[in-house]
Amino acid sequence: MEGKNKAEQFIGNIKEYAETRFDIILLNIQDKVSDVLSSIASVIVVAVLGIFIILFSSVGAAWWIGRMFHDPSIGFFCIAGFYLIVAIILILNLDKWIKLPIINALLKKININEEN
Repeated sequence: MEGKNKAEQFIGNIKEYAETRFDIILLNIQDKVSDVLSSIASVIVVAVLGIFIILFSSVGAAWWIGRMFHDPSIGFFCIAGFYLIVAIILILNLDKWIKLPIINALLKKININEEN
């Protein structure tokens, strides 16, 4: 009788352990997802602000170059050419400069709790 009681208690402990372990896994997943999403939101806010800065700086630089050459269109074409060169350089180095750093940053965020 005592052996049966211990077996039932052992099975109950195993069930409780499994439920607790499952809850811990869910909490870790929630923590990692919320951390990644908050990082993405931060990057989006900074990117939008950066786009506005680049936009207004580009218009100002184009206007200034256009005034130097006494033709506003020359300034805008110069700035467009600059961005074309930047775009070509970025496209040629897309994996090395953009794709891999983003993947590494996300993996680092996801795996940070496993190191601790």
